[in-house]
Amino acid sequence: MRTLRLFLYGIPAALLVLLATAFVNATFLSVSKKNEMSIGTLGEPSTLNPIQQADSASTQVGSLIFNGLIKYNQNLEIVGDLATKWELSQETTFRFATEEEAIRATAILNANRFGQVGSVTVVESSKGTITGITNTGPLLLVTLGQPGLNESDKVAATLKDSGLHPLPFPPLEPGGKERVFKAEPIIRFSLRDGVRWHDGVPFTSADVAFTCRAIMNEKVASPRRADFELVDSIGTPDPMTVVVRYKKPFSPALLSWMGAILPDHILGKLDPAKWPEAYNRKPVGTGPFRFGEWKTNEFIRLKKNPDYFLGSPWLDSIVFRVLPDPLTLQLAFQTRQVDFWNVDPWAVKGLQGDPRFDLFSSPGNAYNYIGWNLRRPMFQDLKVRQALAQAVNVPQMIRYILYGHGVQSTGIFTPQMWFFDPSLKPLPYDPQAAAKLLDEAGWKPGPDGIRVKDGKRFSFTLLANNGNEVRRDIATLVQDDLKQIGIEVKVEIYEWAVLLKRFVNKGEFDAIVLGWGLGYDFDQYSIWHSSQTHPEELNFVGFSDPKVDRLLTDLRQEYARPEIIRIAGQLQSSIYEQQPYLFLFVPEGTEVMWKGAYRLRHPGPDGTWADEPVHMTKAGWSYDMEWFYRPEYPPGPKR
Repeated sequence: MRTLRLFLYGIPAALLVLLATAFVNATFLSVSKKNEMSIGTLGEPSTLNPIQQADSASTQVGSLIFNGLIKYNQNLEIVGDLATKWELSQETTFRFATEEEAIRATAILNANRFGQVGSVTVVESSKGTITGITNTGPLLLVTLGQPGLNESDKVAATLKDSGLHPLPFPPLEPGGKERVFKAEPIIRFSLRDGVRWHDGVPFTSADVAFTCRAIMNEKVASPRRADFELVDSIGTPDPMTVVVRYKKPFSPALLSWMGAILPDHILGKLDPAKWPEAYNRKPVGTGPFRFGEWKTNEFIRLKKNPDYFLGSPWLDSIVFRVLPDPLTLQLAFQTRQVDFWNVDPWAVKGLQGDPRFDLFSSPGNAYNYIGWNLRRPMFQDLKVRQALAQAVNVPQMIRYILYGHGVQSTGIFTPQMWFFDPSLKPLPYDPQAAAKLLDEAGWKPGPDGIRVKDGKRFSFTLLANNGNEVRRDIATLVQDDLKQIGIEVKVEIYEWAVLLKRFVNKGEFDAIVLGWGLGYDFDQYSIWHSSQTHPEELNFVGFSDPKVDRLLTDLRQEYARPEIIRIAGQLQSSIYEQQPYLFLFVPEGTEVMWKGAYRLRHPGPDGTWADEPVHMTKAGWSYDMEWFYRPEYPPGPKR
């Protein structure tokens, strides 16, 4: 333990040299900031094309360049962005053996809408959900004001109770449930008028339709593809209207349109193979900041968009500086070369109460993990994965790496999510139980202490990215813990861009230390469904389980909150039991800035503007970053 403490806390003499070197490096960051925000990042973005982004560094920059149709406000309520309003409905089709049956069904449902007609009894459970009824021959089309299978089931029950029996439709996917209706949700978006791309071209519904097609284009290899696979058609009846029809109920449908929209006039006729050179490093968006300059491994600079549809930002520019390691980032903050610091856990206590700083702390909506490549034979045995989970001392990691600022993870959701299952308990640290499981799986200690099965040593390479000290420490502790039970771990560290391109995106690794930063949605189809295991997709560990596939599909079709909680709980426990990842911990996040370095003047209700200190909101302290300003450059009274 003393050795561990020295490794994590001690400052050997050699580190003094590193400190000096880092300080020299930090001095080269010095710039005349003027009215510019400077943000330090340890990972260089892989691309600035938002539909191809899968890393947080890229997303952070892209969020200031692009807009979606909708977004969360600071209270995590859905509000318009490029769209001003939207309407959800559902067209449910029933088919009968004869036209006469369809006509009778129409009369029954109309009675249900408007009251009792003759001997027909109103079924209260579905009254009020039907907004339109038409029939053509043996087909009956029922328009509902609320999408979801439950609403269509209520209509089907009304027909059944009236002695009518619609013919079944074949399931949309193999093994799916046969139903007596076809339910097709529809979202109708009204777009914001007067929005222009950064090159001055007007934004229209054609851009929205193009973005959807691009995401579904196999040449693009978008990680957002799973969110749009159920889109049946996308209509553009006029430049300011988009109508999206889905093949079946898909509860995350609306949230999927928070993703950024791309310009059709630039990319529509351009082969995706040419995007990396022509667009991905010099994008054109609609957001508050325009792309300015990208110097590889140095910085990306964005310039304010004076034509932004909500008004020009107060800052002239924002620069994202790519730094080599956390120590350089810390020194850059301390010497005011960057304006914010994502505080290392060991430093939080020393900053608390310091009058020079503003600290923003919140429970993390992210978790760290070790992903096992399930294509490798040694990780395909569940007993082995359970043994690995019990052999690693996660509570010790939380104590010595996070300084207690975190909780142990119990799977794919984090504790602050409303659908998280708190009854699920983490696997205990138990090396003896782990050794027993490995014995049962046929892995026996060899002459050198390393376990062997069928002549193959239990030895693998664990990857992590350079510049992330937490992940480096995780890798080192895992290496030490697994050695105690006879497993050899070789640790290799790579630059972030290399790690993604060479290993993660191709699935060419044994095991890897990574983390997921999550949104506020329960849909994790793209991460865990067995259909999402191809190169560039997010299920890069190759996890496949029929029960999990079914739960993921069921969850996507559910709109009722109690059912979402129930299915999400089953999904969380099912994946945790399978241990495709070694789920480690959910860290607490703390950001710091120099006190009063920025204020916030943002649009309020009824066209007013609110001027206030930067503060924590439900969506985070940096939610309105496009409206930050430096007090030495005060904004005018009205924008």
